[in-house]
Amino acid sequence: MEELIEPLADAIYADKVRRARKAPPSKKMGWGGELFDEACYRMRMGIRHQFPDADEREVEEILYQRLNRLRQVHEHGIYRKSHQR
Repeated sequence: MEELIEPLADAIYADKVRRARKAPPSKKMGWGGELFDEACYRMRMGIRHQFPDADEREVEEILYQRLNRLRQVHEHGIYRKSHQR
């Protein structure tokens, strides 16, 4: 079953990339908020999986800590894009 899902997922992803590349810059700018919301949703799901007994306040606190850590890493130049080596 998994051997059927992976090629399908790859094809869906490739189609999304093609459509995104064709979109005008104004539309791409609007996607930023949506992408951030989706990333936060996925991070919350991961936190809930990692800490199944955490209530909503604890999940949000962990999410905030993780986002803050990502910001700190970015601001201090610890993370560098691969093309900047």
